Amino acid sequence: MALFGNKRDDENLPKQDLQELFQRLEHLERKCRRMEARITELEETVASQRNNADSVAAEHPVDGQTQESATSVQPVGINMSADVQLATTPQPAARPEPHRVEPTVFYLPAPSADGLFQQASLHEQIGKSIYQLTTTDGQNGTFILLDTPDAIATATISVSAFVKPVCRIIGSTSQQPRHIITEEEGAVAREGADWRVTRKAVVRFE
Repeated sequence: MALFGNKRDDENLPKQDLQELFQRLEHLERKCRRMEARITELEETVASQRNNADSVAAEHPVDGQTQESATSVQPVGINMSADVQLATTPQPAARPEPHRVEPTVFYLPAPSADGLFQQASLHEQIGKSIYQLTTTDGQNGTFILLDTPDAIATATISVSAFVKPVCRIIGSTSQQPRHIITEEEGAVAREGADWRVTRKAVVRFE
């Protein structure tokens, strides 16, 4: 009777479920905000590239427009050979629009004690992946600490070994955090097949 008739335990179960649901919703909202910020940044980059292409096209009009304006101001009496020479003069071609580079995302396990990521995967590995690295040139990039239950559980196995070599921590590390928020992204540079941390990330334990 004690197992099935304990009214207090029955009331606690829905509250725990709701708390877990709220935590997951908070995590998804943070991820959505990061994705929206990234989309806005990419849209601004595309708009800037289009404006540059438009200005280049304005400086170098197409052949037909250039030839028409040139022939309209020719004085009467110019010989035919000059007309032919003007018509066949090559015009500078408009520059092609710059190629858009898509960023590459890697998932990283724990770093070495001196701040070196020696492994990188294109897919998140549950129980192993702790960090997410983004690069556009394959030589330099930025990284964050993943705010997922699996990454948090792995990172907090040993904060001093898995987090402190590449992150500056804000908040208490004496208890298990519900979330780890990256306040400032860290920076890395390619070093052979590895990634060397050149600037630590700033993370907050909640």
